[in-house]
Amino acid sequence: MNLATAIAITSNGFKNKTDKAGKPYILHCLRVMFNLNSDDEELNSVAVMHDCVEDNICTIDDLFNYGFSIKVITSINFLTHHKNVPYQEYIKALANDEYARKVKLADLKDNSDITRLKGLGKKDFDRMEKYHIAYTYLRTRL
Repeated sequence: MNLATAIAITSNGFKNKTDKAGKPYILHCLRVMFNLNSDDEELNSVAVMHDCVEDNICTIDDLFNYGFSIKVITSINFLTHHKNVPYQEYIKALANDEYARKVKLADLKDNSDITRLKGLGKKDFDRMEKYHIAYTYLRTRL
């Protein structure tokens, strides 16, 4: 499968979703991909689809059926945070996959950009602290 298919799946799946700032959610997925500054089509596919399984846009089986590589599917699986798994365990597990680690770093960086938010409350600061801890941990795994 190719990057155009990954972008199409993601943009179609998130067509009616907005982020915390009220902007189209697909823009977050594209920023994560562009922030990697990579020509690697598989890495870019993982980046643009990083939230698709977690947000029920598609399943791992769907990704197989679409024809994505095992490498892409494995990385997306690592990036899928299941609610029954504590956040730090999820971060530690995905740190072992090169693509998942790179994409999560770009995702955390984008999610930590407070200039995108309309205002900041305690919940936002708590989330930023959690993201900073995860980002610092993943940076040491490069």
